[in-house]
Amino acid sequence: MAIHAERIPKYESVALNIASQIVQGRYPPGYRLHGRSTLASLYKVSPETIRKAMALLHQHGVVDVKHGSGVQVLSQGKAEEYMQSQRQSREADEIIERLEQAIKNQKKVTEDMEQGLRVLASLIRRD
Repeated sequence: MAIHAERIPKYESVALNIASQIVQGRYPPGYRLHGRSTLASLYKVSPETIRKAMALLHQHGVVDVKHGSGVQVLSQGKAEEYMQSQRQSREADEIIERLEQAIKNQKKVTEDMEQGLRVLASLIRRD
């Protein structure tokens, strides 16, 4: 299943893109990523969005964030794990949405059936 970029916050989209770059080898372990302002310009987002993306990648062990030293790539494997977990999370969200819609549809069918039974019962009582 595809990850729908319009549904995810910008910082998650940026984090996924950077993780993808790490997995593809563009940013190997040990590589120091560009500064927050440069990345913000590159991704056309605010520096705060970059900060959130880096914090997310740091939380997943993909990068190390050190104040004043920048962001260093730690693990290609962790980047791949992060991407997989995000994919699974999005797929689960899509399944939940479909189930919620099915429940709404089922409720509507039940309401329609109950209404039909009431009409039928009133017609039978008239006879």
